[in-house]
Amino acid sequence: MPFSLALAIRRLIILNSGTISKENFYNRALVVQVVTEIVRRGDVLCPACHGFFKVHGSYERHLKDELGGRHDGWVAQVHCQTCNKYPSLAPDFVMPYKHYMGAVIEAVLIASEENDQGSSFCPADDSTMQRWVNQFRERGARAAGWLLSILFMVYGQFISALDQQNMSLLKRLAYLTQQFPVSETGVIIGRVNIILTRHGRGFL
Repeated sequence: MPFSLALAIRRLIILNSGTISKENFYNRALVVQVVTEIVRRGDVLCPACHGFFKVHGSYERHLKDELGGRHDGWVAQVHCQTCNKYPSLAPDFVMPYKHYMGAVIEAVLIASEENDQGSSFCPADDSTMQRWVNQFRERGARAAGWLLSILFMVYGQFISALDQQNMSLLKRLAYLTQQFPVSETGVIIGRVNIILTRHGRGFL
C-alpha cells in the first residue's frame, strides 16, 4: 500500500493508545464509548475539511503479538458530517495494513538500523520483516519531510538539519515527534502516524 494522502483522508486517523488501550481494544462497547466521547469533545476533526465527526460504527481488527499470538479487537469508524468521509479512528498500536502490533514492527526496524541479526524474536517470516524494513526506509524519509513541513507551516517552528545530524531514521522521527504536543508514550511509528493522519499526510 503506497504512502497515500488521499487514502489517509478517506480511511484512517490514529489515536493515542491512552484513549483506546490494549485492554479495552477487546471490548467493542467500550471502544465505541471512548471514541464517542472523543468526537463529542471535538478532539479529532476531519483532516480533509476540519468538519466534526459522528460515530458511525465499528469493525473487527486482529493483531499478532511478538509471539505470533492473535488478538481480536475493535476499531471505531466515524462519519464526517461536512464532507461525507468515513475514516476509522484506530489506536496507535494498530499499524495500517499490517497484521503485527506496532511494537513488534518497530523492534524489527530498530534491529535493522543497529545491524542486529537477532530479529529471530519476531515470528514473522524473513521476507515479511524485510518488507517492513524496505517500506520504512522509503516512507520514513517522506514522513520526516512531512513532519518538518507541518512544524513550519502549522507551528511556525524551523528545525535545523544540524540538529538531526548522525541520527538514524527512526531516531530522527523520534526527535521530530518530540517537537509536537503528542504524548511520548507508545512506539515511535505510532506517534508519527498520530501526527501525519491528523494533518491528512498519510501514514507509515
